[in-house]
Amino acid sequence: MLDSELNRRITGMTPMEVTGPAAGIELLQTTDDPKGLTVLGTLNNCAGGTTPWGTALIGEENFQQYFGNLDALQENDPVRLAHERYGLGEEGSERQWEKFYPRFDLAQDPHEPFRFGWVVKIDPYDPASIPKKRTALGRVKHEGATSAISPDGRVAIYSGDDERFDYAYKFVTAGAYDPDDRTANMDLLSEGTLHVAKFDDDGTGQWLPLVRRGISQDTSRCRSARGDKDG
Repeated sequence: MLDSELNRRITGMTPMEVTGPAAGIELLQTTDDPKGLTVLGTLNNCAGGTTPWGTALIGEENFQQYFGNLDALQENDPVRLAHERYGLGEEGSERQWEKFYPRFDLAQDPHEPFRFGWVVKIDPYDPASIPKKRTALGRVKHEGATSAISPDGRVAIYSGDDERFDYAYKFVTAGAYDPDDRTANMDLLSEGTLHVAKFDDDGTGQWLPLVRRGISQDTSRCRSARGDKDG
């Protein structure tokens, strides 16, 4: 209903909270947000899903289209190397937003792209709630966020990377789902274990846990977070 009190519009300027292991790290700190805890907006939203407790999950897909002027960074800068891994352009972007908003210009704010590529949680039943970027689910060009409840009550979120020749992921919550307490479930996606799928030639496979060894600007860390073969 157009006149419903639950209606609201989520845009590229809507304030969002960063949650999980990447909240506050140096790579997410920018001129506008020196603490790395609040992001303006979500970009290039694609397939997502819903949680068992009724919140919406949205995948931030090809966010690289919005950022330009990668050539302004030194070739050996680890930040540049991380951006290259995600396909950010050396010159002008496809969207050309960097001409009008400094935060999309890598020459002015090279950390801004790290604030995108997450799964965003939105509570459709509370129009006053702040959307949350769930960094525990990993940073990729997210496609989908399908949930399932395991026999022990923990929740698994399955997603894929829209980049060709990349990976499929599973996130398993640390805590268990409580079907009788929606409030208790609201932060389940802040803590858990992210896995990457390894497929074998015979059609079988296994889930490999991606264990955090600390977050830094070292490019090997950026690669291992995406499950690269050389990471």
